[in-house]
Amino acid sequence: MAFQTWQVGLDIQNTQLCALAIQRRRGGWQLCRWWQQGLPQDTLRNGVLQSSPELQAALRMLRQQLPQRYSLRVGLPAQLVLQRPLALPSQRLQEPALGRYVTAAAQRLFPVEPEALTLDYRASEAGRQLYVTAARQEVIAQWLTPLRQSALRPAVFELTTHALALTARAAGLDDAAALLIGYDAQWLWYSRASESVVGSASIETAPEEVRQRCFPQASALFGCAPSPDLLPDAFFSFSPFSLFAYRQLPLPQQEAAFCIAAGLALRPEDS
Repeated sequence: MAFQTWQVGLDIQNTQLCALAIQRRRGGWQLCRWWQQGLPQDTLRNGVLQSSPELQAALRMLRQQLPQRYSLRVGLPAQLVLQRPLALPSQRLQEPALGRYVTAAAQRLFPVEPEALTLDYRASEAGRQLYVTAARQEVIAQWLTPLRQSALRPAVFELTTHALALTARAAGLDDAAALLIGYDAQWLWYSRASESVVGSASIETAPEEVRQRCFPQASALFGCAPSPDLLPDAFFSFSPFSLFAYRQLPLPQQEAAFCIAAGLALRPEDS
């Protein structure tokens, strides 16, 4: 057990870095460690990572406190990518043929030369189609540079919206439920009762208005915000740290800031 890999979720927000590390134990997940470090206000510009001495210092500190064996999952703002559905071919394809099929389809799915894009894809929950995600290589390189300069090796970049979905699923929320979190000066939400499943709204918008506009069909409401006063009584309190069976005090005061990092850490390894 001492040599088990730590699964690390790293969420770089506009004013802070939040990360946590977990490992699997027989009775559930163990929270090994968490980190929270303030960053400059303009750390993200339109979702693109801006390096700074403060960011480099925080990343170096993180690396120094990680074991030799770790799997680092880094959150990527959804605004940086384009995502399109792609029907699966009638003939079942395995890798690398499936990858070639997606690359060929990218030429018509995205208005950018495929050579300038980094592509990723995953099957839909129903398994009838793929969701193809594309990001400009130069943007990914700008995210990678400060990580590599700090000797950190990302295993994967994952969309923050998908990380929130992973958090909600790990909590066992049913199809009629919704999860609303206060995150980086905005509301993020997940609800399978909504047509769009995930989305965002300005933090200035009242939570009840977000509910009525974005997931009116949800019958069970869960929320996590920087201050409990921000959420009306209709929302049950949610903590991402409740997903871990083993944890040591103290825990951070603002647990909402770790909802994305928790989903990243819980993300299954790619097969």
